[in-house]
Amino acid sequence: MPVSFEDIRNRFQVPARKGARVLVRGQPGTVTTVRGLTLRVRLDGMRWSQPYMPDELQWLPADAPEAPQVDAEAEPGD
Repeated sequence: MPVSFEDIRNRFQVPARKGARVLVRGQPGTVTTVRGLTLRVRLDGMRWSQPYMPDELQWLPADAPEAPQVDAEAEPGD
C-alpha cells in the first residue's frame, strides 16, 4: 500500500504536504511528492526533485514565499 503525506505526518511528526517549503542543508526547496518513507524535494533553481527523509528537513512556515519558477528556455544570465 502506498505511503501518503498523512502517513509521513503521523510517523515523523512533521507538517508534510505537497508544496510545503523546506530547507535541505540550508538550501530552500519545495516538497513535490512521497516515495516510500522519503519525500521528494525540488531545491530552488533545480529541475528535478530528490529524495530526503522527512526528519532531515527543516520545515518553513506555511506562509513562506514560493520558489521562483525555473524557465527551461532561458539562457544563463538572462
